[in-house]
Amino acid sequence: MIPLDYLSVARFEGPDAGDFLHRQLSADIAVLAPGQSSFACCCTPKGQVIGLLLVCRRTDGFLVAGSAALLPLVLMRLKIFVLRSRVEFGIEADLNAWGSESTQCVMERDVFTPAELGLAYHFSAESNGADKPGAEFKAAEIKRKIAWLDEKTSEKYIPQMLGYDQIGAVSFSKGCYPGQEIVARARYLGKVKRKPVIVLTREQLAPDPTQHVGLLRGETWIQGVVIDSAKTNQETLLFTVAPIEPEGETTELEYAGRRYRCATM
Repeated sequence: MIPLDYLSVARFEGPDAGDFLHRQLSADIAVLAPGQSSFACCCTPKGQVIGLLLVCRRTDGFLVAGSAALLPLVLMRLKIFVLRSRVEFGIEADLNAWGSESTQCVMERDVFTPAELGLAYHFSAESNGADKPGAEFKAAEIKRKIAWLDEKTSEKYIPQMLGYDQIGAVSFSKGCYPGQEIVARARYLGKVKRKPVIVLTREQLAPDPTQHVGLLRGETWIQGVVIDSAKTNQETLLFTVAPIEPEGETTELEYAGRRYRCATM
């Protein structure tokens, strides 16, 4: 298992914990049985994603993982909507997040494999024993269109622009949640003009989130915005949001005044 220092974990407990999460997040939390999990978005009323969450059902409540930079903010937003709901939640400082590309991990509890993406997430109080850096797992996430937002990229995109609907984070058949009308309208009216573009280059780059990069598609250069990245060995994997048109494979990347050969993942 690989330690995921970029994630924090919160615990949700109480008789109304499941119903509360179901009403506030974009995924169908009500269908989760103990041991099951789902990605979900916490959105603004305008449908912009505040942060991506991994909601994990346990017999005694829920564990919710999110970006360490954003999870405290997400919890503050959710507290506004508690009202009379019988739910309590907060950061579990003693719990660490771990990841593995194998879904055959042998653990007694708290191992979750969302959306059949071939990744396993584990939560425990352990703090050592890993033999790989977290970048290896982050690269595996990006290949599967999982990108954790930070303070710079939060509240800028609706879920479909980030491809979150493709990883099971959005239900279009459940009831209302903050931003649901905007998210649904974008789907049914076909107004989503940008999508995630994941590119791999054989050189190590270090772009920050929200930096712009040029992407050559056919003979046309389009502009993408970096959401997340991971460096492994001599390669860099970039998760960007870019225009849908023109369609085609991305063959070159322009960053910081230089051009690099790349491939679309």
